[in-house]
Amino acid sequence: MHKALYRAYRPQTFEDVVGQEHIIRTLKNQIENDNVGHAYVFSGTRGTGKTSTAKIFARAVNCTESINQEPCNECDVCKDILNDNIMDVIEIDAASNNSVDDIRELRESVKYSPAKAKYKVYIIDEVHMLSQGAFNALLKTLEEPPSYIIFILATTEPHKIPATILSRCQRFDFKRVTVKDMSDRMKKICKEENIEVEDKALNLISRNSQGALRDALSILDQCISFGDDKIEYKDVVELLGTVNVEQLFDMAECIINQDTKKSLQILNEFVIWGKDIRNLINDLIDHFRNLMVCKVSTDLDEIISLPEEIVNLLKEQAEGVDINDLIRVLNILSVTQDNIKTSSNPRVLAEVTMMKIAQPMFDESKESLIKRIENLEKTIESGNIKVSTDNVSNNIEEDEKVNIVEEVVYENVKSEDVKLIEASWDKIRLNIKQDKQNKQMPVYFLLGDVQSFNVSNNRLYIIYGDGFAFAKKRLSDPQTLQYIEKVIRETINRSFSIKVILESEVNNIKLELKSDRQDEGEEILKGIVSEDILEIKDSIEEK
Repeated sequence: MHKALYRAYRPQTFEDVVGQEHIIRTLKNQIENDNVGHAYVFSGTRGTGKTSTAKIFARAVNCTESINQEPCNECDVCKDILNDNIMDVIEIDAASNNSVDDIRELRESVKYSPAKAKYKVYIIDEVHMLSQGAFNALLKTLEEPPSYIIFILATTEPHKIPATILSRCQRFDFKRVTVKDMSDRMKKICKEENIEVEDKALNLISRNSQGALRDALSILDQCISFGDDKIEYKDVVELLGTVNVEQLFDMAECIINQDTKKSLQILNEFVIWGKDIRNLINDLIDHFRNLMVCKVSTDLDEIISLPEEIVNLLKEQAEGVDINDLIRVLNILSVTQDNIKTSSNPRVLAEVTMMKIAQPMFDESKESLIKRIENLEKTIESGNIKVSTDNVSNNIEEDEKVNIVEEVVYENVKSEDVKLIEASWDKIRLNIKQDKQNKQMPVYFLLGDVQSFNVSNNRLYIIYGDGFAFAKKRLSDPQTLQYIEKVIRETINRSFSIKVILESEVNNIKLELKSDRQDEGEEILKGIVSEDILEIKDSIEEK
């Protein structure tokens, strides 16, 4: 029968324990100085070596042939402990032995001296699972234990252990194992197993194990079965359902370049291949986090645990994006990461996310506003501005408002804004229907007869057939328009001004825009745009 790698390669000496040098050094010094404590708490995330270290420590304190405070694993005591043939080392699973009676039984056995070893060692795994009564029963024993007793309490959730217990123990916090340490350990195992493996495949396994070496070895075991004595990067990607490096860089480039269409195409390919969208969001967060680190730090060895060639690609991509944009993208992705856990349709949520991060106009955060202003600055610098005006006076007083008439040009191709409204319209109407406070059922019914939509200059046109003049009149009430705008904003996190028109008015509609140097919009801009941009705007208006 095949033996799992994490069992076959369980650490047998302190030297074998990976990534916990600070703990191993302290324990070995205690053994050397004959200063062993009576109770320890080993805490840390799963798969970091807590139970393995406890077993090694139990052998080390009892070994009769110890060398450099390491258990020899050859003497009678070590062999008996390894083979579970000794009554002096007792391992208890607190998850299934968590009652007061179980701990009372333990207290009775504590009274008896070791039969063969120097110390009687109790290893209580998942100790946080003990009931409050069981903790109270254990407390007395921890307060006044016999000299030959050692308790080792292992837990992944130390905050659930009562303070009265913790205060009577020496606490050791096991760190997450680094990607490098895990990769080195797996490389050594592959060499012993005569398995050919790519370094970037090991790196990917390590990163997906989130600091748990046991998880990494379980994935490695699966990859060995899949790869037939050879493990390649593409095989690991397929097994884990993750995004490969090329896909990540491509999608990140689309987001940076605000290419919504290409972003959605890559997302669609990802779905077609049956990959988990949650993995995509997690990997995108890691990728943009790495880009952010590249922007602010030059010493990346400890901060980004990736092969050198990948780090160089990250540095190159990071040069084309500013830190504010990275923060904006990470904020949106982090919200999606939380929401997608409970989403009934992760794909739609991911698609909306792609649109929001690739197009700042769909987001109202400060970072998004700054990005939109940067885009506006680039447009002004390029000189590619088209303004159609009728009868604008050249002699304008300082405080006089200007009425500019701009013709709205409608295209047959639907914009992303229109697609967003169409996809969300049923939900918008449902929110109106469920609004018991404002009681807007007539609005709910009228909005069900809408023929089409269009968007121009951030204004949403709700278009009815020519036989629905009464709907136009009813919905054009200012308070009603404000209410619809509010519901749309709360539903899709996107702000539009609304105008209700009939189909016959589509080609002839004119928008009257009022501009005023001291209007509310300009006051907002002053807080986030340099005075230079406002001066440019003034000079354009004066001309």
